[in-house]
Amino acid sequence: MAIFGAVPIPNHPPERSPAYRKLTRQVLRRKLWLFGIMNQAKIVQILGFLAKWALKLRFPVRGIIRATVFKEFCGGESLQKSLPKIEQLHRLGIGSIPDYSVEGLNSEELMDETLVRLQEALTFTANHPETPLFVFKVTGLIHSNLLEARGNQTLTDPIQLQSYQRGQDRVTTLLRMASQLQCPVMIDAEESWLQDPIDQIALEASMEFNRSKAIVIQTLQMYRHDRLDYLRHCLKHAEEAGYIPGFKVVRGAYMEKERDRAGLMGYTDPIQPDKSATDRDTHSAIHILLQHPRAFICLGTHNRSSCVWATELMNQFNIATNSDRIIFAQLLGMSDSLSVELADAGYMVAKYLPFGPVDKVLPYLLRRASENSSAAGELSREYALLLAEQTHRRQESSVANRTSSAA
Repeated sequence: MAIFGAVPIPNHPPERSPAYRKLTRQVLRRKLWLFGIMNQAKIVQILGFLAKWALKLRFPVRGIIRATVFKEFCGGESLQKSLPKIEQLHRLGIGSIPDYSVEGLNSEELMDETLVRLQEALTFTANHPETPLFVFKVTGLIHSNLLEARGNQTLTDPIQLQSYQRGQDRVTTLLRMASQLQCPVMIDAEESWLQDPIDQIALEASMEFNRSKAIVIQTLQMYRHDRLDYLRHCLKHAEEAGYIPGFKVVRGAYMEKERDRAGLMGYTDPIQPDKSATDRDTHSAIHILLQHPRAFICLGTHNRSSCVWATELMNQFNIATNSDRIIFAQLLGMSDSLSVELADAGYMVAKYLPFGPVDKVLPYLLRRASENSSAAGELSREYALLLAEQTHRRQESSVANRTSSAA
């Protein structure tokens, strides 16, 4: 079958976002109110602090959280309760990536329970065509202290070694199940001091399970200055070992924490010197992966220029717009305009769909809202688009009223 080059999306968004034209007046007002608050970093910080303490003290705030930030940025407290949101996105031509947003657990029992929840969610994902990918964090299955010790090569205590092996077995159990279901799974990236053992687990699993398609998908945080070399190493390894490589390319989510820790502990900062270096390596990674004849790539970004760059390359390399080895991904509730525009142009698009109990998902939501500068910038752009939609509606209403009066 002939392959036709993709049609690149334009460099500038439309004056009026197609994602917001069909919003009801009530939904538009709610979004404007919420994004208006989230556009103010200090208020987000204060409210986040109050929300965490209110939940710890068992104050009745779950209903407020559920009706506001949770409703905007999460699918539901379970995947079954997330079905209306999944179906709503599907009608827009957008898939969903179920994300059980639990991480950093501190007991074997809780991590065993998390594995069960992840297996249930993986089965759901495999059985619903609207959910093309699954994602999880290794720190939900292996204690972060054990990952850090493994990365530092200080994991020598027999009891800790046993616990680490138990955690690694959980990860392997989940990935083997994904292989049996033929459901691609993205392993989220974490802090640099935890990442080396995660990379090793992902590389070994890719070699075992990525024989006929990319089941195991690694994540590259391109704000790290070593990730481009690591990508080249992985692609060489895949070629030599004969498996299909799969990667999610993101800019990253832990920059401030990484820099603070490097300064405090006196080791070389793993972060790029500036944003332009991050952008350069992000685009280089996209270029390398799109040129690869078989690699799967998930481009996880809210950055329009990166999406434009990718669509232009797809056209240049004569890759079909709806190629099943290339998918664009954004967070639920953010960059809706970009997601809809890509989907309308025929590209494969999916939204990260966090789900889980309110108190367990809240840390994830607060980090997404306030942790990194790119997210904060995106909130500002999203808020500007919502305000533009409100202005258009008021202008249309004013014209309609004048026309009615003249008649």
